Amino acid sequence: MSAKGLCLLGRTVAARSVSSQSIRHRIRHLQSSVPDSSGFSGSDSTKNNTNLEILDLALTKVPDLGWSSTAVARAATELGYSSMAHGVAPDGAISLISHFMDRALDETAIEVDDQLHEFPDTSERLRFICTTRLKQTLPYVQRWPEAAAILAQPQNVPLAMRHLTNLSSQMWYLAGDKSTRIDWYARRSALAAVYLSTELFMCEDRSPNHQDTWRFLKQRFENMDKAASIGSKTVVFGEQFSRNLFNILASRGYVSH
Repeated sequence: MSAKGLCLLGRTVAARSVSSQSIRHRIRHLQSSVPDSSGFSGSDSTKNNTNLEILDLALTKVPDLGWSSTAVARAATELGYSSMAHGVAPDGAISLISHFMDRALDETAIEVDDQLHEFPDTSERLRFICTTRLKQTLPYVQRWPEAAAILAQPQNVPLAMRHLTNLSSQMWYLAGDKSTRIDWYARRSALAAVYLSTELFMCEDRSPNHQDTWRFLKQRFENMDKAASIGSKTVVFGEQFSRNLFNILASRGYVSH
């Protein structure tokens, strides 16, 4: 990524940093892991804010350093903390990826909140929400196959499933669907599949302004709408997630068979 691009990315992340209380809550599970040797001092609240600041800055390092503990350590050092502060991401790359996915969902909810009324039906609202969430990944699109490959590793599949399930559920909720009908799981599984396939397509899309990605997403939604009549059938999503994601990544050369 160019110096200008990194500067813009840094300003964007910084502007959205500590102001969102909901984002702070989402990373509380990371806070308890910070070792005493990290160089932090003060109250838990101060540590929480510091952790968030480090992880946010680490995201600006991803284009150059990838989804890694090195990116977190570099961010901590630049902020004046010990390089041991990378303990805020105790599981290395997967912790940073998880932080990004939580933050991106929060930012998506904030961004679409006052615009959803412009869309007359649920399908259009869902597509707008998906588009908004996908745009959160664009600054990292060259590195996202790396993240997807890490998420596809067997030990990380449960976390990947939780994120994808939560993403799908939240998107349906934001779109106005609060039902508990029998096809609840099938509809969320279908949306998760649409989102995941589009995200991976976007990683290879070189069209101007990712026009092919948005066309691909529209087609996937049209297919999903056509299949709505079979929505009452349960989709065994969890058992197939790891295999399907691995096969998609392998077919694109991101992981080896």
